[in-house]
Amino acid sequence: MKISSLATVARWAGAGLVRGSHSIPIQKVIFDSREATAGSLFVALEGVQHHGIDFAVDALKRGAAAVLCDPGLSRHHDGPSLEAPSALEALSSLARGYRQQDRHQTPALAVTGSVGKTTTCCMIHDLLAATHRIHAPRDSYNNEIGVPITILEAPPETEVLVLEMGTSSVGEIAARTEVAQPSHGVITAISEAHLEGLGTLEAIRREKFSLLDRLEGDQRWAPVEWRARMGEQGSLYHWTGPAGDLEVQRQQADAVTVIDRLRGREYVLPWALPTRWALRCFESALAVVLDFISDPELLAAAVVKLSLPRLRHELRSADDVELILDCYNSSPHALNCAIDDLSQSSARRKVAVIGTMEELGAEEKRLHIEAGLRCARSKLDLVFLRGRAAEWYAEGLAEDSGECDVVLIEDGERAATQICQRLEPGDSVLFKGSRKEQLDQLATEVEEILVNRQQISQQGGES
Repeated sequence: MKISSLATVARWAGAGLVRGSHSIPIQKVIFDSREATAGSLFVALEGVQHHGIDFAVDALKRGAAAVLCDPGLSRHHDGPSLEAPSALEALSSLARGYRQQDRHQTPALAVTGSVGKTTTCCMIHDLLAATHRIHAPRDSYNNEIGVPITILEAPPETEVLVLEMGTSSVGEIAARTEVAQPSHGVITAISEAHLEGLGTLEAIRREKFSLLDRLEGDQRWAPVEWRARMGEQGSLYHWTGPAGDLEVQRQQADAVTVIDRLRGREYVLPWALPTRWALRCFESALAVVLDFISDPELLAAAVVKLSLPRLRHELRSADDVELILDCYNSSPHALNCAIDDLSQSSARRKVAVIGTMEELGAEEKRLHIEAGLRCARSKLDLVFLRGRAAEWYAEGLAEDSGECDVVLIEDGERAATQICQRLEPGDSVLFKGSRKEQLDQLATEVEEILVNRQQISQQGGES
């Protein structure tokens, strides 16, 4: 970070000095007091359950140099302090000031989309890490706090900055783009997610494209299926996907073909990731990466090291049962992709544990019913339904369930036991639902029961 002192913070953040000296040096910006070290600026933000100002004293004890807070809150501590009309807005202003003096030196690659944002960001990082000093978000730092913090956490030697931009209401992407001033932008996918705040699929499209429409350069990438809907404006963007400017085809089990129509090149790269949506994320990542590294040999060396983030098709195994944890979040498109991959697996039986998809607004009942019907048509063997949308899923499954066995499970401690009683060796079990469903915890409980079952079976065989 290149913020030298409280004077710089005050100027960029639009904050006034309440206590201390403008000459106090600042080395990093934090909003979690537990991360405070010497030279930290602690930004006291209002949270869901607590206000950051309650932890200002703790931050100062840990070495924080100063606190940035809302008006009147400096009275809660005795250390150096700045106040701004809104600490949250001041954080964004601080990041904007940083980018204004840094953007011509450090390109920023911004990723948005209804699904696949974090995976794409991770892939961009992994593809460029061997050849560039790159800084990427921690986990899913993609909101009004995460984007500024990612910018401000970037070390001074950073050569490429990666940013993830999420949204749940109109105008958020535009605001984050104004702060970040990215040089490159890519949309991973546009589908029905966050309908509660955005309303319609067209509103989602406009929100996502607001990233690309605010870029100064020509590195604007979007899924090719939206090209026809853009009319004459389609020429303003580059497109990923079939017959697009960049297409990645998987024609072999262990390799993909990259068709770079923008540069007139075609080559083969190794490939080992299991899901089709991972391939689409790779396509999005490669679209912006090729502006920095285009040597197929260098790309191949990086591709073989690619992996998926936690809870994105995370594989576990116990008692000859495969558990697929794809439950970081869920939406209709993401669920369809996960179910399609499961249905095409070679497992003896294909089993799904499905939880509610949140933030779908007025369309949630219809979308859950449609998702249930999609599950039925995918010829799964056994489906467990959990959460407040279980009956909607069941309604869709009933329309074409065939031989699929459908079980509504409880939300309590018995859920894992209910599932394990029905599992058999050779099964492949997908866990898919929104974070609120906490299906990762349920999967861990299932795994523990299966491990115990396996140990008991082995002990019985030895006696």
